[in-house]
Amino acid sequence: MSDKKEAKTFINLGIIVNKRDEALMIRRVKKETGRDGSVLEWAFPGGKQRFEESREECVEREVLDETGYEIESIKQISLRMHPQIFVFIVYHLCKLRSEKPIAKPKEPHEIAEIKWVKTKDIRNLITTDLDKKVAQELEI
Repeated sequence: MSDKKEAKTFINLGIIVNKRDEALMIRRVKKETGRDGSVLEWAFPGGKQRFEESREECVEREVLDETGYEIESIKQISLRMHPQIFVFIVYHLCKLRSEKPIAKPKEPHEIAEIKWVKTKDIRNLITTDLDKKVAQELEI
């Protein structure tokens, strides 16, 4: 557990697509329920931003910690207050630095499954509101 201070309601998520048109997704151990009753189980990897790091540093650190994949943030796709979960989310388009994980995930207590999902199948997994700009970027 890190003793570094982090924002409780400001997270950065990585949108990572491989050469097979699959996006990296995680299934959370603890499901989160939105105020409208929607349930968040599958998500893009990422997490809370520490006060001393940039958005890009945050998403790169969090994706590595959650999945073992080393990525690079290319551009910010969107910034919004999630309408159901009430956190600010920055969505980053990212690229893989290597096709295989470079480390073991550090957060098995938070992540139940790591999976590459065909982009056309993402809407079947995401049961909360999918950001419109992310959907456009993924062409879904």
